[in-house]
Amino acid sequence: MALLAVQLSAFLAVAVLRASAGPVAPPLPVDPNSQGVWGAADYATVYYNLRSEDKYIYKITAILDVQVQIDGGIKYTMDVELGRTRCENGKTPDLESCVLFTAPGEARSLKCHFVVLSDPLLEKRRILDSSCRPVSE
Repeated sequence: MALLAVQLSAFLAVAVLRASAGPVAPPLPVDPNSQGVWGAADYATVYYNLRSEDKYIYKITAILDVQVQIDGGIKYTMDVELGRTRCENGKTPDLESCVLFTAPGEARSLKCHFVVLSDPLLEKRRILDSSCRPVSE
């Protein structure tokens, strides 16, 4: 219930303060399992896969940390772990059906930092920052 109140407050703040010149509130931690967080994380993962030169696509294995801030929309700043799947890049639209590699030579994990700006009024998102690095196995 508290999470719903935070999300509703954030939505209303975006609607009222849309033209603000700067951040309206400091970043706040948010439940990594919330729908808005997963929507932003999925969007960032698709963005990563579209730009990746890897033959295989990656999918979210964990959302490690996330904060939300009202700043011209709802800004999600998150650290996400991605795992390499057996699905070829550009050929599989449904990440949920993709199985992760487990063999040492094929399995890879990435720790990614994404910043996604979501505009719930226009139902649009955009990437403000994206960086990934290999996780030591």
